[in-house]
Amino acid sequence: MRLSDGTPPGPWHEAYQPINDPESEAFVSQSLDRAIAEFGKPAVPVEKVLLRRSRKIPEARRYRIAEDFSLTECVDSTNGVFVIYLAVDPGHRNYFPLLGHECAHLLNPYIFDWYMEGLATLFSEQMCEETEREWGDWQRHFERTRREPYGLSYRMMRELQQEFPDEYPAIIRFTAENGSGKGRRHIDIDAWLATLPPARRTVALDIIFGYADVLRKKASEQYYFSTPESL
Repeated sequence: MRLSDGTPPGPWHEAYQPINDPESEAFVSQSLDRAIAEFGKPAVPVEKVLLRRSRKIPEARRYRIAEDFSLTECVDSTNGVFVIYLAVDPGHRNYFPLLGHECAHLLNPYIFDWYMEGLATLFSEQMCEETEREWGDWQRHFERTRREPYGLSYRMMRELQQEFPDEYPAIIRFTAENGSGKGRRHIDIDAWLATLPPARRTVALDIIFGYADVLRKKASEQYYFSTPESL
């Protein structure tokens, strides 16, 4: 790979450290099976998942690219090829919690909003519990925070799932364009709420209302937040 002060000439994921770990690959397979069983088929059929530690390989050390981030990216929608980037190394206490979170994004890698982030975090907790893995230090942190959006979105989606166990999985099927022109989408919360009977809709609104003020302020180009019209 030719060194440059710019950006990689080829696929970005080739500039990052590959993770070749059978336990991680098995966890991805288990997580995808669980996600499909709960939420239905992915928006893009998943045929291959590449794992990358988001640190540059030595040959790419001079590229001006980010490091230590977590992200799920579809790099080839025709052939169903995805890349999951992870901010920590295998063996870190938060490695499998992060991997479980990113596996939920395999369902639809184009949704960028706080509903989806909360759904993915909750999925991660349940996946780690089912596979008897520690959920890192997330539980302590997410239960205490009053302002951190990942913790708030997690608690919001946990309450929705507990109150609406049958209706909750369908939430991922209602999406709309973010309007950014970048192909990003968000959960259309009003469309999901419209599927609930009026009395039950009020319960759901009360749950969302408890978190909406902060999440609305945390909305950005990176993470959208669709405030229900009833709020």
